Amino acid sequence: MDAAIDYGVDILSLSFGGSTKPFHDDNIALEAYSAMERGIFVSCSAGNSGPFSRTVANEAPWILTVGTSTHDRKLKATVKLGNKAEFEGESAYHPKTSNSTFFTLIDAGKIVSDQFDVQYCSPGSLTDPAIKGKTVLCLRRANHRRVDQGQAVKDAGGVGIILINEQQDGVTKSAEAHVLPALDVSDADGKKIIAYMNSTSNPVAAITFHGTVIGDKSAPIVASFSFRGPSVASPGILKPDIIGPGVNVLAVWPTSVVNNKNTKSTFNVISGTSMSFPHLSGIAALLKSAHPDWSSTASGQAGRCGCSGGK
Repeated sequence: MDAAIDYGVDILSLSFGGSTKPFHDDNIALEAYSAMERGIFVSCSAGNSGPFSRTVANEAPWILTVGTSTHDRKLKATVKLGNKAEFEGESAYHPKTSNSTFFTLIDAGKIVSDQFDVQYCSPGSLTDPAIKGKTVLCLRRANHRRVDQGQAVKDAGGVGIILINEQQDGVTKSAEAHVLPALDVSDADGKKIIAYMNSTSNPVAAITFHGTVIGDKSAPIVASFSFRGPSVASPGILKPDIIGPGVNVLAVWPTSVVNNKNTKSTFNVISGTSMSFPHLSGIAALLKSAHPDWSSTASGQAGRCGCSGGK
């Protein structure tokens, strides 16, 4: 940050910062203050361990602290049950054709296994041959990658996976580049799927992929994982300042994630405040380009309210 300040940048866009600290003991806050004194705008991520209160990071009043929200684009996938009930999720697994075939649905929590965490479809836990040719219902766990859970189902012979998010995830869903037909659903929808499975001797489900859908009227919704206020260091200051689109954002990535060794595709779908705050940094850059005489504070205030022309 010192080097950037000495170089004479106009904006500092920072994707780091963790635990809350007093401002005098927070290196980012101190450096950001030095930047602000020189007219440099500082935009930072709020952090990703929500929805718990008093967790917001980068909370100094001279920093634009950005939380994460959904946006109006979805990578939509749905699961339809044998009773015609249908539930929506998201998935970055999108085949060229989606045939909506019904397969027998099996609950991982009821699969015979000597592994205690079989309900989470942990790698190596699915050893029952009954999984072959079926769609598997699995619970989410924060320390398991969704793609790894899908890989465990695929390795066991399963043809699809439905992931039930944790209750604290609310309506926030993740779109990932799975290795087989997959989607995640909310905890509330997951309970309905389990109730259906318990009501019939032959539960079936079909996963359908709808591609990219634009125009989600419910957006923006604050992401469940986005750090929450109030500020610990200064509770009288409202933090985060603003939200930006940061759920299932297409971003550059150093390696291919599409499970194809012959592709050169280096993009991924990522969620986090590290995805949201650069949007606000970009808005600040546009404002400073249009109004080079504005201070960093003026640019930040205009960015917060979506104003232009100083009004």
